[in-house]
Amino acid sequence: MAKSCGIRIGPKRYELVVLEGSAKKHRIVAFKAGEFPSGGADPAGDAARVLREAAKTHSIPHESVGAAIDSGLAAFRTIKLPFSDENKIEEVLKFEVESQLPQWSIDDVVVDWALRDKSERESDLLVTAVPKSEIAKVLELTTKAGIEPLELEIEATAMVNAAMTADICHLNDAQILVHVGEGSTAVVVVDGGRVRSMRAIHIGALSHDPVAAEAEPAAPDAAPEAGTEASAAPSTPAIATPTTPEELQRLLEHAVSRIRRELGRTISGARTTHPIDAVYVCGIELPNLIGTKVLDLPIYELDVFEADSGQPMVGAGPLVVAYGAALRQMGAVAHPASLRREELRYTGAFERIELPLAVASLLLVTLLAVFVIFETQLTRLRDADIDYWRRFANLYLLGDPAKGQAGDLEQPPKPFADYLEFARKSSEKTGVSARENPEIDPDRTRLEQLRNERRLLKLEVDKLDKALGNTGEVSQPQSALEAATMTLDVLGELGEDQIGRVAIRKLNSQFLPGRINGTDKVEVQADFTFFASDSVTATANLERYFEELRKKPWVIEVWPGGSKPLGDNAANNKGVYTESFKVTCDMSKVVRANPAGGV
Repeated sequence: MAKSCGIRIGPKRYELVVLEGSAKKHRIVAFKAGEFPSGGADPAGDAARVLREAAKTHSIPHESVGAAIDSGLAAFRTIKLPFSDENKIEEVLKFEVESQLPQWSIDDVVVDWALRDKSERESDLLVTAVPKSEIAKVLELTTKAGIEPLELEIEATAMVNAAMTADICHLNDAQILVHVGEGSTAVVVVDGGRVRSMRAIHIGALSHDPVAAEAEPAAPDAAPEAGTEASAAPSTPAIATPTTPEELQRLLEHAVSRIRRELGRTISGARTTHPIDAVYVCGIELPNLIGTKVLDLPIYELDVFEADSGQPMVGAGPLVVAYGAALRQMGAVAHPASLRREELRYTGAFERIELPLAVASLLLVTLLAVFVIFETQLTRLRDADIDYWRRFANLYLLGDPAKGQAGDLEQPPKPFADYLEFARKSSEKTGVSARENPEIDPDRTRLEQLRNERRLLKLEVDKLDKALGNTGEVSQPQSALEAATMTLDVLGELGEDQIGRVAIRKLNSQFLPGRINGTDKVEVQADFTFFASDSVTATANLERYFEELRKKPWVIEVWPGGSKPLGDNAANNKGVYTESFKVTCDMSKVVRANPAGGV
């Protein structure tokens, strides 16, 4: 059964989900949520070690892994292009969006896009830009952990894939999807089952943690166009680590207040065809957020899991993004984001197999070359054998008139002799000596030449058969002598040990032609005397002879006739004699041996 794994990698935390089944019917077989160690001498090595242990403990399928990274790393823009062909969009996208990303060099970012709307002459795109350096950090971490994600995406798109698969977003309504991370919060507006806008609020559930605050990049966005949502830059410096529960509660309330305020801005500025019916939140749980309202819109938990599908009973919110990344690997793609583009698409996995693949290809080419050499040499040897056979067959039949050698055919067929003469003259015309390449037909291979000579001989044989009446059109009568001889040969096969002495008093054999549709046959009549010590033994020998005759395939019927005992006056004249004994034979069923000894 197919398995896939989704991993969310944040600044401080990670979550992984392992699915088994298909895109439509699946089950969670393993999940894990944890934190990366902090404060060590090698934070990246410690994080890779923790990730590697989690992957090993839960037996993730390394051949099907998808990863989601922090949405706060990305910048979001919307642009319109005067065409809708995807190939053209890929060609011009970077040039068109370059002016909207002044904070980065366009060569240093991976630009992904999704179609918001299109017509025959125009396409409306939602563009996501992520620095290549940030993607490289994630790939380096997963490579150290022994994991190679087939695809990377941001938390927002993984959340959208999970929500679409769970049938939360419909064609006749609109929703706002929210993922609360460590240092940022992803907000997605979905209208009519299609993503309308994305943004990242640079405040999260752990913004008060220095580790999460340092991990959050300080990449300011350019001013967006009117009506376009962009990532909100942090307006306050990183908050110090709280020392008391009251301080922590105050900071969390501040984060919730900021998030609610930004959600209100999103709702107010959203341009949707359908009314927004609710806000759905996943990720790290914050107090006083789920179960409340913002601008009269209810805030619900984003529950994308099926009932009894293996998810935890409580605290399933942080697993939504990892679940969406795993669904992506199973083929459930509502938002086909791809950050492993351009030069990063083939890093890692291909680099590990390109050397073995090159060596295997080289060995395969070498093997094919050796095979071709051997087959070519074998073909040449077989060609030489055929020519050797052809030349000596010609010498046997016709000889070599130039050397005064006569063949076994006193009067060779003219077509055969003419063809052989043509081949010899053709060899002379091409300048090839008879010693090196004799009797070569320029229009045929050696095998075709031998087959043509066989065809010419067969035509002559057919002509002779027709002249002699041996074509099967007129059948010869069956031999009465052969039938009589084979009937008597059965006595010889049995021998005196089995049937005693036998005397032939009378023998007659005649051919009986078939009537209308009947078959020809031969009738053999004979009178025998079987000598034995008494008449009972002689009668048994006679019956043995009859049974042996009936076993022969060429015997149609045996008529025993009558039998009488001999007189018992003399001791050496005891036995029986037959009267009107007949055997009907069909000589066409006789299996004949050919002159070579075969059948």
